Amino acid sequence: MEAPVEKVVGDILRERGLRIAVAESCTGGLLGSMITDVPGSSDYFLGGVIAYSNEVKQKLLGVSSDTLERFGAVSELTAKEMADGVRSGLDADIGIA
Repeated sequence: MEAPVEKVVGDILRERGLRIAVAESCTGGLLGSMITDVPGSSDYFLGGVIAYSNEVKQKLLGVSSDTLERFGAVSELTAKEMADGVRSGLDADIGIA
């Protein structure tokens, strides 16, 4: 039986000494939940932000209003800005959104 992806990724993060943070919107915290279901995830998981509203995306994650207006809340550029914002805000090596 293959290990679940969250375990495999966690092992890689631990092995490389990297820390990760998540910014979620439509997933409503599912990704953070999957990560923390792995025992020992506190070695590499710092936390996350569930930014469902555009206001939270802007205030907590630094997503620009221009990006939201031009590309929408569910877009590649918004996700990139969310990932950059959570990485920077939580002082992580990797931010994912």
